[in-house]
Amino acid sequence: MSTVLSFPTAKIRSVLDGYDKVLQKAMPLKAAHKRDLPYAVADLSRMLTNERGGMRANYWATPRSLSAYLRFFLPWNLYRLSWLLPQLHIPLKNGDTVLDLGSGPLTFVQALWLSRPDLRNKDLTFICTDVAKKPMEHGRRIFEAMAGVEPGKGPWKIKLVRETLEKSLRNSYGKMALVTGANVLNELSASRGQTMEDRFYELAYNMASACKEDGSILFVEPGTRLGGKIIGLTRAGLLEEGYLPQAPCPHEVECPMLDRNATGWCHFNMTADHAPMWLRDLTQRARMNRKNVSLSFLLASKAHPEYAENVRVLSDPVIIPGRKQKARYACSHKGIALLHEAENFESGSLVDVEWQDNPRKDAKTGALEVFPKRR
Repeated sequence: MSTVLSFPTAKIRSVLDGYDKVLQKAMPLKAAHKRDLPYAVADLSRMLTNERGGMRANYWATPRSLSAYLRFFLPWNLYRLSWLLPQLHIPLKNGDTVLDLGSGPLTFVQALWLSRPDLRNKDLTFICTDVAKKPMEHGRRIFEAMAGVEPGKGPWKIKLVRETLEKSLRNSYGKMALVTGANVLNELSASRGQTMEDRFYELAYNMASACKEDGSILFVEPGTRLGGKIIGLTRAGLLEEGYLPQAPCPHEVECPMLDRNATGWCHFNMTADHAPMWLRDLTQRARMNRKNVSLSFLLASKAHPEYAENVRVLSDPVIIPGRKQKARYACSHKGIALLHEAENFESGSLVDVEWQDNPRKDAKTGALEVFPKRR
């Protein structure tokens, strides 16, 4: 694929523009709670930033935090995913079952319906699992309001299961066409005496075991340093199980971002300028500055992609002393590359390049210097 991100279509943006009305229909908010919403959003943001692990069940328990999550974090997550999901090859067919881990308010299910109209009429079953059932129930009501379907009707069958991530995977052995999750892996922690590497290698084994022979695995995490590392560790574990990166990686060798000397991480940025006006207004009233949104992700399966001599753009443009055009850092099968003449390429672009026999190294980062292939 030439890029992993695409500007959301007019139809997607139209649904997001009206999503506040969908929320109000499914989860009515009283006037007093509306006035408090920006403060609730700011408080929840601080809580999520300062604490990791064990949070998922706790912040669903208070109506104030629940409302803040559903009206702020959920729509921002849908906006991020609406840039990504249209570009991915997700080969779902009638009769397939999807396991959605750590579903929360059914973020992935909502995003898939929003972003992939080609899948809306397929006979699909979604097994949505989480340790807390309340957010999933709210999410199902919101989904039904957005999709305009009566409860329990429509081609998508949604089953809510309250259980741990590990139990969900064990109970799904060899059944799933897709194992997926959005913003869930970053909430996991290693057991006592267990390294992060061991934790995610074990998880990758269980993910692979839950898939059918032709199944796929897709996880999307926040575009933070932690999110990027977790995606890299999951990728390494899946490679051990014979699952190859379909996106975003342009290769199947070791992830260069896991090198202890790596200064960056794998993530992709999108402008926040095209998010719904009501959401940007709420963001501003919560005194939160959001010019960009970002994500880290991995799509893997046993299919063998045709990797070529190209690089995947990761960074924003950077100024290189002595050069007129800006460069961008990118991922390649040879490691991190510094792609010159890259100012016009977007984050996530796949670029054909010309490798030199002995490429120069960037003095600052050690990245291999490379240029786009001349046409």
